[in-house]
Amino acid sequence: MRYPDGGGLTAVERARRDRVRSQAAEMFAVGMRPPPVARVLRVSRKSACAWHAAWQEGGRDAVRSKGSSGWHRG
Repeated sequence: MRYPDGGGLTAVERARRDRVRSQAAEMFAVGMRPPPVARVLRVSRKSACAWHAAWQEGGRDAVRSKGSSGWHRG
């Protein structure tokens, strides 16, 4: 379930998530592949692969969090 406040994360947790994604983009830029990025950053391979695909399409900005989906169960 997605939450309007950023996935139920605190501001500190959102900042950490953004730092991790930024680090992943830096690692991709120097040639690291998703599996070692996932190990170093302690994230799932699925996340690292998704970030890598986004990075290939749109660079560092494409890896940044898009925020909450805005979808609300009514």
